[in-house]
Amino acid sequence: MAIEISVLGDIEARIDGARVDLGHARRQSVFLGLLADVNRPVTADRLIDRVWGQRPPDGARSSLYSYVSRLRTAWSAAGERAAVGRRPGGYVLALSEDAATTVDLHRFRELTARGRASAADGTALAAFDEALGLWRSDTFGTLDTPWVNELRESLRLERFRAELDRNDLLLRQGRQTEILNGLLALVQEHPLDERLTGQLMLTLYREGRAAQALERYECLRRSLADEIGAGPGAELRNLHARILGCDPVLDAPARPSPLSGAGPTTVPAPSQLPSPPPLLTGRGETLDALDPAQGPGTSPITVVSGMGGVGKTSLALWWAHHRLDRFPDGQLYVNLHGFDPSTPATEPHDAIHDCLSALGVDRKAVPSGAEARVGLYRSLIADRRMLVLLDDARDAEQVRPLLPGTPSCTVVVTSRDRLSGLVATEGARLITLGPLTRDEARDLLTARIGRRRVLREPEAVETVIECCERLPLALAIAAAHAAGAPDAPLAELASELQEAETRLDVLDTGELGTSLRSVFDASHRTLSAPAARLLGLLSLAPGLGIGLHAVAALAGLTPARTRTVLRTLLSAHLVQQPAPGRYALHDLVRLYGRERAEREGRAPHEALRGLIDFHTGTAEAGNRFLGPHDLSSSTVAGPPGGRATALALADRSEAFAWYTAELPWLLAVIRLAEEMGLHRDVWRLSWDTHLFFRRCGQVEHMISAARAGLGAAGGLEGPEAPVIQALAHRNMASSLILGGRNGQEAFDHLSRALALFEDSEDLLGQAHTHQIFTHRALLLADEEASLRHAERSLELYRRVGERFWEASALNTLGCCLAEIGRYAPAREYCQAALDASVSLGFAIGQAASRDSLGQIADRSGRHAEAVEHYGHALRTYRMLGDAYEEANTLHGLAKAQAALGAPEAARASWERALVLFREQFRGDLAKETEKRLRDLA
Repeated sequence: MAIEISVLGDIEARIDGARVDLGHARRQSVFLGLLADVNRPVTADRLIDRVWGQRPPDGARSSLYSYVSRLRTAWSAAGERAAVGRRPGGYVLALSEDAATTVDLHRFRELTARGRASAADGTALAAFDEALGLWRSDTFGTLDTPWVNELRESLRLERFRAELDRNDLLLRQGRQTEILNGLLALVQEHPLDERLTGQLMLTLYREGRAAQALERYECLRRSLADEIGAGPGAELRNLHARILGCDPVLDAPARPSPLSGAGPTTVPAPSQLPSPPPLLTGRGETLDALDPAQGPGTSPITVVSGMGGVGKTSLALWWAHHRLDRFPDGQLYVNLHGFDPSTPATEPHDAIHDCLSALGVDRKAVPSGAEARVGLYRSLIADRRMLVLLDDARDAEQVRPLLPGTPSCTVVVTSRDRLSGLVATEGARLITLGPLTRDEARDLLTARIGRRRVLREPEAVETVIECCERLPLALAIAAAHAAGAPDAPLAELASELQEAETRLDVLDTGELGTSLRSVFDASHRTLSAPAARLLGLLSLAPGLGIGLHAVAALAGLTPARTRTVLRTLLSAHLVQQPAPGRYALHDLVRLYGRERAEREGRAPHEALRGLIDFHTGTAEAGNRFLGPHDLSSSTVAGPPGGRATALALADRSEAFAWYTAELPWLLAVIRLAEEMGLHRDVWRLSWDTHLFFRRCGQVEHMISAARAGLGAAGGLEGPEAPVIQALAHRNMASSLILGGRNGQEAFDHLSRALALFEDSEDLLGQAHTHQIFTHRALLLADEEASLRHAERSLELYRRVGERFWEASALNTLGCCLAEIGRYAPAREYCQAALDASVSLGFAIGQAASRDSLGQIADRSGRHAEAVEHYGHALRTYRMLGDAYEEANTLHGLAKAQAALGAPEAARASWERALVLFREQFRGDLAKETEKRLRDLA
């Protein structure tokens, strides 16, 4: 069976020559999204992003399911060789090994890699010709999505690079006439590409058209000056000079030959690697990841990147010494001192001079010109099986001149920077080295201070690991301190490290190379002023995993500019990106940045105020979507006092997503506002996060925020202070009651709130407070109090004409009547509440009324009707993201299902409710649910 998949043009698939119907454009986009990760699972969310982009339409997920199903049917004829299926982790387009090679994109990449790896020009040229012959037109036909367009542009650049590589092969063979017309056309498409212009200049010169070659150079020079304010690079300038001087070397197309004869071969192969570290803890997967870079068709350049002190050099040396048999022609080692705290960075051409000496070139014979020196270096190592280890590189420009010209040499570069330029232009492979795992960190300490001491004080060892953030250098310094005091308990060292103010002092041996502060200083010196400022601000901000827009508010920059500065910090490994759009600092970097900011006397108040304003403004905007009928905090407290910044939220879904992403930050920002004495902002954040915390079941967060808001309200002055204090007391009581704390404290807060509302003649505030009194009384089985408060709240809502809250009060009164067994009037009130909520489009009111009707029906023995009501309520609560009420409704639904004789359905409902009760720390309900599940068994 023959399978062919073509994407280098219109998307098309064939089985045994017959076309497979991939459907319309959207279905083709889904197929392409699967093909991009052939034989690897792709999540539904990732496919949706690839097909529809950042803002998929409603129903995108169901459409995706339909498209995958139809693609699966279309591929059923291929049997086991090709299938669309589902595995853990998502959907997958599974192709057998031989079928995968018939994808023209994969075939193109395989052929170009073979061409670049081949030492024989004829073989290489044949591979490039076949690869470029696979292209029929622009990739992916007329498909138009952000992801497809980005991928199309990436492949266009791959094709362009292959065309340039083929041009170089033909120029080496003196076949420039064959490519002249093609070069002229390509230059029209890529007028600023220096490599392409160089090929055209050389071709024109060899064709006797030197004047036109020089004219091309001048045209490019002017264009570069106008477009980017720079001139041509050194290679093109050198070519221009040689054309001016009619240098004979331009007429010689012969390639450099490898070393031969009696001269250089008599020089011993260089073995410059420093000694490997005495031990290397963990890193097994990373060591293995270095190996595939040596296979055919892969890049011979690997960049090992990571923050200072993470062990990049140790890893590279350990790997190199255990692979010496792969490099029989020698190993060159260059310490580039890119981030050395005591030594200036090595100039690349000085490094080449030393490499030439190691390769047997007399120092007097080393060319003085930079380009000639690079050319000799590359000629000498061409086609050799050598390792070039470039340690501690500052940037890509420091590395490029030291790169061999042939793929036979393996290059490993270590750097604190990601060296994205090498990845982009030289095809280097990037391996990012992070901190050790907890087990690896423990093994490192064990190897350095002995197993007995580690086993004797396990808690102290865990504290040391935590304070050192599993960073190898920090752990090694801590171990050195412990080894220097063999009789001292590790608990003393752990106690010193726990002191944040002096932790960096402890992690210092007195030498620049083994001082964590000096290591961070060296990284800091390479930062631009905006990046250094942002690092300091991030170190002063609270919490973990800050979002992009919050960083922008902190820095006072636009999100686009902020992303650019963050990219610099990410590349330097001073900032981490634990999730897309979220940024965090390694704790030791945070301590360093905070210490430096304080030492430099920076005033962060305005920046931190911007961060608080952002969260205050966005939390209020989000709360308006979650609770559109609730009182706005700015209506009571007035607008923010600092920079008015807020994220533009489009709807309830975006609001809930923002709250969810910021959950770890919200309490931290409230605490920060407390520390800064911003009472109004503390209360506003407390008020505007209450509903979200309640709906997602974060009861303890809700109580903490409410308590902070209550304290802040007490510090306010002005005419609005009594109203805010009343609201804060009511919020505090509501939070306590929802958390199962229905005692005297909740009653006192409600009483205080009611008194304040009565003093100000705020009827709506009184009505809301009576509602909470009612819920407390219901939980305490105080029938008389519950009816009294429920009737009073209904009366007040009707007086002020609040129809939404009147519907809510009708439902509450119905619940109170149901508690005393008066089911007929209870049903009437709850049905009236449901009818009113439906007419008003009051979703939360509909869900609450359905839940109450379900309880009444269940208690009345109408279990099927109860299940129906509960089902309606459950769907609405899930739509609203109200996990707190979802758990309550599931509990009621399970009871009705059990009474109806459906034990398996009841079990599923109780098991889901139990998960939610545990997540919400609602211990009493969790225990009751566990008992019901045991009884059900």
